[in-house]
Amino acid sequence: MSSENGAPAPHKSLVPAKSGPRDWKAKARSVKRAAKRFSKKALGWIMIALGFVFLAAGFLLIIIPGHYFLILVGLIMILRNAFWARRQFIHLKRRHPNWVMPLRKLLRRNPQVVSIFWQQVLKFERLILRGRGQLVGIRRRFLRKPRTV
Repeated sequence: MSSENGAPAPHKSLVPAKSGPRDWKAKARSVKRAAKRFSKKALGWIMIALGFVFLAAGFLLIIIPGHYFLILVGLIMILRNAFWARRQFIHLKRRHPNWVMPLRKLLRRNPQVVSIFWQQVLKFERLILRGRGQLVGIRRRFLRKPRTV
């Protein structure tokens, strides 16, 4: 059995190719995987958007002592679903460790919420009680009249 040009004919299998239920199951698995991947991606984007809503609400309500919890929930939602946000948070943590410290403590597995809340109340109280002295320094520094020579 050779072809017209002298080359041997291609080998044909005696067993027919499988086109039964196994092919159908494999296609169904692949479609199921694709749907799961899409839904996971869509849910991630929804969680990021909801996290930004919580962050914005936390920053708008910054005058009340419990605003950290809204910011914390928003950060958790964003940091779990966005790699770029994790990198940005690490950069902020290195650049301004005292600002991010309470949030980092609250992001731990078993946070000591009462202790962190109490520390923030004390910081706020210190800011209010020493506020007059700090405001005088700020006024002197930024609102002074230019020197005339």
